[in-house]
Parts: sequence; structure tokens; C-alpha cells
Amino acid sequence: MNHDAIVPTPATREYDCSHMGKNVYQELDTMPRTGVPVIAGIWPVQRRLACGAFLFRQGDKTVGMFFLESGRLSMQRITQDGGRVTMHVVRPGELFAEPALFSERYHCDMFAETDAEVWLYPKKELVASLHENPESLWAFADRLARGLQGMRLRYELKQIRSAPDRVMQLLRLRCDDAGVYSAPGTLKDLAAELGLTHEALYRAISTLEKRGRISRETGQLRILPGTRS
Repeated sequence: MNHDAIVPTPATREYDCSHMGKNVYQELDTMPRTGVPVIAGIWPVQRRLACGAFLFRQGDKTVGMFFLESGRLSMQRITQDGGRVTMHVVRPGELFAEPALFSERYHCDMFAETDAEVWLYPKKELVASLHENPESLWAFADRLARGLQGMRLRYELKQIRSAPDRVMQLLRLRCDDAGVYSAPGTLKDLAAELGLTHEALYRAISTLEKRGRISRETGQLRILPGTRS
């Protein structure tokens, strides 16, 4: 059985903090591709980061907020005693650093755990456009609210101690009317969302299959009749 058959994924490099350094990225003046949102009429600018490069550092002057198209970024804050606290792991399809629109300085470090492609929404232009266009401001607020709802859902799922129960609850919440969950990424992405290791997710899915609660198909997980409630 192919345990990672939901969606194939390209190989990515493991994060190696030994080459963390200055903010190192390539800025490209390109138009957004399909799936990259245009917010309040503002076209973002693409930035490519190599694994281990910083997008910004805690205390840097804010230049705008961002959208992650590919890769994985880690948001960490340096504490007063010099320690690091992981605040959030940004995954493809997420807006992040929204507080930059209201602050002069970034309040955390943001670095690439893998090679990544991000899009910058310049602060000055975006804030001015949102002020001038109430409809765009309302749409932006709706997007932020949905993002917050998603974060709360992930937090609640992670409070479920049993891995099979955690997986089952996510499927109940995300499946369609036919009881089918079509994963937007790989099993590794799903494991990260659930706060599980890759191996723990495999075991949980295998357990649910053996108990007759789910079946697996290419690109999908299906909740079997009688187990959706």
C-alpha cells in the first residue's frame, strides 16, 4: 500500500539552521500566478527564499504583509532571556504578518525551513487602498476572520490526545456531503496541520482503516457509513 498516496510531493531539503544568516532573498517583479490573491487592487511582488534565509528579523522595519505560495516558513519570537518560541508555522496558501499593517516593526523572526516563494503586499499602497475602498476592506476582514477560524480549529484538534480520534475529527469537519475528504496537499502537510509526526499519522490512518471507520483512495480519505457522527 502506498501510504503517501493522497497527493505526491516533490523532495524538499531538511531545514539546517547552520546556514541561517542575513535576510537573503531574490525579489522578482512578476505578476501573481493563479491562486495568489490580489488584495484591494494591490498586486504583490514575488520573493524567493533559500532554505534557512530570513524573510525578516524581529525589530526590522515593516514593509508589508505576505502570502506564502510554496515552501514552509517558521515564525519565531526571541524572548528576553535569549530563547526562541515558535509562534506559528506558515504553510502554502496562508497570508501572514498582517500586524505589519498596524506596526512600525516586526515582532518576530521569519525564516525559511525549506526553499520558499512568497509574495509581498507593500504596506503603504495596501493601507491606502483599504482606506479608500470599504468593499475591499470588508473582503479583507472576511479573509482574516476565516484565517483565524482555521487557526482555532487546528488548536482544538491538537487538544485531542488520541491520534486516530484527532484524524477522525478533522475528517468529520472537512469532508463533503458524501463523507469524502480530498487532501489539498500531502500526508506530511496533513500531519503538520494535526501536530503529528508523519509516522504517527500513518499509524492513525492504518488504525482507522482496520477498525472499518475510513477507506483510502487516491487523493482522498472516505468516512465509512455509520462513523460520521
